[in-house]
Amino acid sequence: MNRWWLALALPALIGARFEPEPPVANWPAGAGAAIAQQKCGICHGPELIQRQRLTATQWTKEVDKMVGWGAPLEPEERAVLATYLARHFGPDRPIAPPPRLRFTEN
Repeated sequence: MNRWWLALALPALIGARFEPEPPVANWPAGAGAAIAQQKCGICHGPELIQRQRLTATQWTKEVDKMVGWGAPLEPEERAVLATYLARHFGPDRPIAPPPRLRFTEN
């Protein structure tokens, strides 16, 4: 019988936890980095944005959608942000590894 569930349940049974390590919020340098950190970071952690792989057109639509939902972007910031996101988080860019988990005991 497969006992994979034991690996998931054992930490809870012995009073231990798996906690995500704090994310590293390194935005690639460039025009738009400060906008992403300051304006997108109001609602989103960097990992949510940085793990997406969208085309320039998709990033433009995503930025416009966020503005429609209340993102405080000035009109001139929209194009800068969309270009920045497409350059650094486009479909041809590698995806960052997922966050690491840390095992802690209570």
